[in-house]
Amino acid sequence: MVHMLPRYKNKIDIDGYSMLMVSTFVMIGTLGVSYLFCFKKIFHTAKNTAHHCSKNAMVCVLGKKLVNEKPDNEYLIRLQRAIHILSNNNDSQVLLLGGKTGNANISEAFAGKEFLLTNDIEPSIIYLEEASRNTLENIRNAIDLLVEKDKKIVVVTNRYHLARAKQMSKGFGFGLDVDICAAEGKLNINFITLFKLMVEALHVHWYLSGYYYAHLTNNNRLIKRVG
Repeated sequence: MVHMLPRYKNKIDIDGYSMLMVSTFVMIGTLGVSYLFCFKKIFHTAKNTAHHCSKNAMVCVLGKKLVNEKPDNEYLIRLQRAIHILSNNNDSQVLLLGGKTGNANISEAFAGKEFLLTNDIEPSIIYLEEASRNTLENIRNAIDLLVEKDKKIVVVTNRYHLARAKQMSKGFGFGLDVDICAAEGKLNINFITLFKLMVEALHVHWYLSGYYYAHLTNNNRLIKRVG
């Protein structure tokens, strides 16, 4: 998610705050064990995920907040991985995800397309999703925009972000038909990376708490949002 404090359709997200409270109670109730489980899963996924994919894929590149109307370094790494996949698999296509966030006048997806075009990617294989504003919406909106159902679905994002993308993909029905592909060649362990992994563990814990709460209580409104 783009921000730790949730908003939904430009309003205070009551459901998001409620699920954040549930996540906090679960973490406290398990004395942090549930959080450590999420962190272990995220670290393992970040370290061991491959940075290549099968042929004939629909490459879904998750968006990221722009800096001065341009992709930041992490988003560029995702786009460069997509270029590598597309250049080596002639039958593949790419779906760029992400709407307008922050003060940007263009969508994350549009900025990604501009970068791909400057790197000689054929416009006819580029598709855009420009309504989503965070990872959850990226994944949910992608379902209705997958133009080639017979293609392997491959979600490309940075290594620290992979576990969240995979979990949400499963939640929204991709199931076993989704692959994740690391943008970077390997996981570089340093303080910044560890901090990002720790924050991701909070996000995944938050999502899983909301997911299971929604299904256990049969809350259709929440189920629609979390999968």
